[in-house]
Amino acid sequence: MTGVTLSQGNDLVQWQLEASGSFSVRSINAGGGVTPATATGAGGGAAYAEVLDAVGFAASRRVWRGLELAERAAAHVGAGAHRDGGRAERVIRDFVGTKSERAALAALSRLLIDSNPLAVPFYEAVTQARWFKWSSIHAAAVAALLETNGGAEESRSLVADSAARLKSAAEVALFYCDLMAAFSSRGLKGRAMDFYAQLRTMPPPLAGGAKTYMAMIKSLCMMGLADEAEGALREMVALGYQPDAFQFGLVAKCYGKAGQLAEMERVIASMSDAGIRMGTGAANIVLSCYSACRDHGKMLMWLKKMRKLRVAPTTKAYNFVLNSCPTVVSMARDLGPSLPLSAEQLVKKLKSGSPWPTEAEVVQELLAASPVLDKSMVWSETEVKLNLHGFSMTSAYVLMLQWVDAVKGGRALPLEVSVVCGVGKHSDVRGEPKVRELAQEVLSRMGSPLRLSARNKCRLVAKRDRVKQWLATDWASPVHDENTDQSPNENDQQPFLPELFRKLGQFISSFMSVSR
Repeated sequence: MTGVTLSQGNDLVQWQLEASGSFSVRSINAGGGVTPATATGAGGGAAYAEVLDAVGFAASRRVWRGLELAERAAAHVGAGAHRDGGRAERVIRDFVGTKSERAALAALSRLLIDSNPLAVPFYEAVTQARWFKWSSIHAAAVAALLETNGGAEESRSLVADSAARLKSAAEVALFYCDLMAAFSSRGLKGRAMDFYAQLRTMPPPLAGGAKTYMAMIKSLCMMGLADEAEGALREMVALGYQPDAFQFGLVAKCYGKAGQLAEMERVIASMSDAGIRMGTGAANIVLSCYSACRDHGKMLMWLKKMRKLRVAPTTKAYNFVLNSCPTVVSMARDLGPSLPLSAEQLVKKLKSGSPWPTEAEVVQELLAASPVLDKSMVWSETEVKLNLHGFSMTSAYVLMLQWVDAVKGGRALPLEVSVVCGVGKHSDVRGEPKVRELAQEVLSRMGSPLRLSARNKCRLVAKRDRVKQWLATDWASPVHDENTDQSPNENDQQPFLPELFRKLGQFISSFMSVSR
């Protein structure tokens, strides 16, 4: 028997696969009660693992190893769900029948994002649920997935059936916009253009008013059709509809990504002509346009202008500005031996080594102007906590440098200090918590006492006394002068023992978690 226990909030889900290939699942809530099995059957382990993963249960590589062992057991008896569509469909029906509308739709969205073949039978099961309400976004996404997987006839049938059920021209127009977006996101630009042509056969002004035009502009920008998107934007204004900064930003970024910077600047300038006030939203959208084409000079100029206007960069702006700084991105990705371990050392290294002359100034200005650290840090009587949810690896690295400087700033520390990360839901390989791994590595190099919590594998934590001892030590960034002579073994010998102990600690922690 192979068993895996997965945590979801305060609840536990116990998943077991017998040697015979049968499996069972039960949910144990925080109060100790046991929910009846959500699914049972023979040989459905693989399918149920994918459905569980869709709602975020299988969130780490350790758990996936257990699920892989379970699938091998099912394959050994020749009853894998991937080879038996009937069993997979029964598992899906059981899942949809026992889960809430919100959980089932979240699972469907996850399967569609992953282009999982189970998305199609899952959608069919959802349409049979008593709470089902038709959604043009889901229908368009499933149609695009069918076409991608070679089911062109099924895709066209789904589109025709969906269009036939719509009662108004406005609903049809919005459906065409969603189809444009769904098909273009999968590289099916020809089919997306077919839907755009059908949309344009409808008499102007398009039914649905501003909502339809906003959806059409977004879809055209996804397709890279900046001229057509700007034309729709002008048409929208001419008809008396008021676009917001988001629509202008989409068109400007579309031009910027195509290298048409003069057109991008023109669209940005037209925002004020349209009566859009340069508040937080509009200013950050303009900043995102410059970052999309990596124009560091314009980014620096705009950051300084935002500071004069007292408009602070948002968390999203913090992410896309740092993600457009190639040297910083490379540092966070490679974690080389000369990785800067303080914000001051980071700026110093960029000034001396970045091939982009203004990259260091952009980072320096962002750190001076952004309130992101204050919003991401909780400093209470009991805890200092840095929350890294929603940050890219590059942004998380820079934010941690800022946070350590703030912790060293002299304020009285509470009982506990912690850093909270995600479980890897947004990683390139879902379930691999890249930000957590980066946080562990950077803090380890700093000599930090923060370690993974035994209760929460997404939290690095340490007690106040140990943090005080750490902050009192004279640790510095290992930024080396390339012209400085060093003994050949110096770089290898010094970090060996700390690195060995850190790896052993991670292994023992993972082993104890699996044992429990």
